[in-house]
Amino acid sequence: MNTEPPEGDDLQRMLVSMKQHVLERATPRPKRRRGRSGVVVGVVALLAVGTATGAVALTLSQQDTPVAAPTQTQAPEPSPTATTPSSAPITGTPRPTATSTPLNTTATIPTDCRAVVPASEYSRFFGDITATEQDVDGSSDGGDGTAATGLSCEWRAPGADGGVLYVTVSTTTAEQARNQVDTFGDEAGGTCTERPDGTLCQLRATLDGGVAKAYTLYVRGDSSVVVDQIGFPTDNLLGAVVGEVWGD
Repeated sequence: MNTEPPEGDDLQRMLVSMKQHVLERATPRPKRRRGRSGVVVGVVALLAVGTATGAVALTLSQQDTPVAAPTQTQAPEPSPTATTPSSAPITGTPRPTATSTPLNTTATIPTDCRAVVPASEYSRFFGDITATEQDVDGSSDGGDGTAATGLSCEWRAPGADGGVLYVTVSTTTAEQARNQVDTFGDEAGGTCTERPDGTLCQLRATLDGGVAKAYTLYVRGDSSVVVDQIGFPTDNLLGAVVGEVWGD
């Protein structure tokens, strides 16, 4: 092993090497980026933990705070209109009052026997029987000398056993017409009934041989209708005649 100190170039190289070694030890080394990154990561981790902790704390705080129940709002009642105040009394709808037509008391004497009933009803009452027409003279008045005016008609069915029907429409005075009603009761079995439209008198009997007789008197005002039928039945003949004479 060579123990002699270096000389010349060897000595210079040794001195340069020692100087560089000293400089390297004396010069501070730069800090590694790794450490700074670790600090940043640590800060972020702390922030994340803090955020999570705050969220948990906020959640717990919201759970501890009582939540008010939802309230239901009621729609306001409509205010009464100006035309219908809320304090106005409730009244029912008034029912219409029926007005009665004044009763006609003026008789219209038919012009002939076919006109005593409606034309559409003539065949139903009399068939094809020809009527015998007679004028009403003064012999049918009420006894005060005032002659009655009117029409008298006769329908006689053909054959020996045929029936006969008389219809008389007359106008005198109210007193004479009323006298007919008063004397009607003299007939056996005769009855009179006051009606809103006039006075109705009827007499029914059975003649020899079982023939039915019906005598009907109707008085309204100063006029009257007489229907006298023997073995000649009809259905509401009086109603048809009254309708033509007074317009009912």
